[in-house]
Amino acid sequence: MLKLKLPSKSKKFTKSGKRSSPTAASSNNSSSDDDNCIDDSSHSVESELLKLYDSCQSLPAERRESSFAKKKDATTATVKDSYSCCSDSIPAIPPSPPSKWPQRPIHLRPSPDSGMKILGVRKSSSNEYLTLHESGYCQGCTLPINNGYEKSGECLVIDFETDLFVGSLLLRVKNISFSSQFCSDAPSEEASTYDTATDNYYFYKKKRTFQATVKGRFKQFGIPMSECITGQMFNRPAGYLPPRVIVKGAVSIISRLAPQLQARLEGDCPRFLSPLVSTAQTVLVQPIKDVTSNQMTDEIIEDNICEPQASDESSIIQSIIASGAGDQIGMSTPPSESNYVSSRIKARKRASDKIFAAKIKTPTFDTNKEYTFEFFQHLITFDDFCLDFVKPIGKHSLHGMLNGQPLKFMAAQQTFDQDGEEALKWLWCFDIWHENLYQDALAANDDRNES
Repeated sequence: MLKLKLPSKSKKFTKSGKRSSPTAASSNNSSSDDDNCIDDSSHSVESELLKLYDSCQSLPAERRESSFAKKKDATTATVKDSYSCCSDSIPAIPPSPPSKWPQRPIHLRPSPDSGMKILGVRKSSSNEYLTLHESGYCQGCTLPINNGYEKSGECLVIDFETDLFVGSLLLRVKNISFSSQFCSDAPSEEASTYDTATDNYYFYKKKRTFQATVKGRFKQFGIPMSECITGQMFNRPAGYLPPRVIVKGAVSIISRLAPQLQARLEGDCPRFLSPLVSTAQTVLVQPIKDVTSNQMTDEIIEDNICEPQASDESSIIQSIIASGAGDQIGMSTPPSESNYVSSRIKARKRASDKIFAAKIKTPTFDTNKEYTFEFFQHLITFDDFCLDFVKPIGKHSLHGMLNGQPLKFMAAQQTFDQDGEEALKWLWCFDIWHENLYQDALAANDDRNES
């Protein structure tokens, strides 16, 4: 658990505000889903974020230097398990150079400060864990990523556990190499191109470049949905901020995706956090058949899942109404059914944002239910690690901005005590590295050790 006190400059921006089969989302309308899953634009949020950017640009250099080395004990959690290739704990940066990464230039690992335990890696159609030893992968520091070409039932799934959550992650990233050690249909090293014009390719006719699905259950009773967040957190200051025209394009999208955004650009620990239930593109709720069963096989996690109708028992809106929170946000009955997936998504996002803004402690996540959260985005191209905007802005590298720090795929319970001190308990937390970050990370680690 991390305990941090939010600086006074940290800003939170607010905005008032019959089930389809989980596999019903077809590839023909997936592209439009990528476009329409955002909520209505919030000009006030956009304005506040740009003011924050301008204030960071005007800070003197000494205000933007890190005191991370002095505060490292406050942000480092104990790792419960050791891994053979990671000595007694998971190191702060990947222990092997990019030349050794099996899916170079991308590298996925559990965040070293999360205490998250990786139970194993398996195929979606199997209960048996794969042998990672001598495969180039490791449960502690190197995990496999899918690239969208995997055959049905052969997608690689990572089972994990934290103090609050136990579940599975399926991660897809566009334009990266196969996990060839485990995929029977991986092309030869001589193959320079893939057949992208096929329905069997997950990213076919989709704008998204990244998709992650987490499916699992909460272990602790009474965790309010309004306390669970996701986003990006960093342990050192940001590097070079991009020109304002690029930031304005990103802010315009972020302000629509996350009207309850908590943003901090300046200082030692920049962050962008938003409500978990609002941020996910799809949320499903299903009963757990048998919590004692060892049966993990579930190929639904690899399919194109679909936001259910609000009237369906698999919709999280049912939990909101049943808890009484719906009466407090003006949703005492489910919204009208809609044939448009984007309308269902917006209804769920608006309800969650209102509950988060009002700090309503209900509903809570049910330990007898299984939750599926799907996330995807199209702004970042991971093969070249750039923000990708439409012309005339075009691409801008993330390398200089991140200051040798990985992107995160994370979720946590966020609470505050009476003094405003923040406590974070992880639901899950993974680091996504790119080879362009590695040398900066080594330099920062050397500086920290010298301090």
